[in-house]
Amino acid sequence: MTGVRVPADCGEPPAGWKWRPITSLARLESGHTPSRRVPEWWGGDIPWLALPDIRELDGRVATKTLETTNALGLANSSARLLPRDTVCLSRTASVGFVTVLGVPMATSQDFVNWVCGPDLDPWFLANALIASQQYLRELASGAIHKTIYVPTVKLLMICTPRDVATQRRIVSNLDQVRQQVARARAAAEAQLMEIDSIESVLLSAAFSGGT
Repeated sequence: MTGVRVPADCGEPPAGWKWRPITSLARLESGHTPSRRVPEWWGGDIPWLALPDIRELDGRVATKTLETTNALGLANSSARLLPRDTVCLSRTASVGFVTVLGVPMATSQDFVNWVCGPDLDPWFLANALIASQQYLRELASGAIHKTIYVPTVKLLMICTPRDVATQRRIVSNLDQVRQQVARARAAAEAQLMEIDSIESVLLSAAFSGGT
């Protein structure tokens, strides 16, 4: 079994692969919310990723958010401006959704974020997290709102090929498969629309004296 796991759940890796702590391959960053009591810290040119954004962005590149902050908001809070290609995982309420930043932005504390080093491709990490979504949700705890707590996040391991070139090749193959699936889905939906149109014509003819 591959993907993302805590150490106790790591199985034997495939040949040429290795389990490694994500924190040994990427810098872990948390998010924060500038005070809502200071309007001057909100609005501006810095996108701020929050839970209302994440369902639409799951598995996609994030370039726009519903809310923005500014330099004052960052300077007066623990929010950080994260670079492009940062991998973001929602860890509260909507647990397990993943996006990759397409532009520099900040996030709320509902996310844990990884800035990948040279030995980990961001989209390989993102796909590993997506593949492990149900497992990650099972790691969440809490009586009311389920949360993956940061100490658990710090334990997470990822199973990777030993070289980043192989990681990128896997990501490229996944992208091609997804494109094929998207084309097949679009073709199937077009056929269904055509079938529905035929049925509508037949019904109209049947109830207008036609045969």
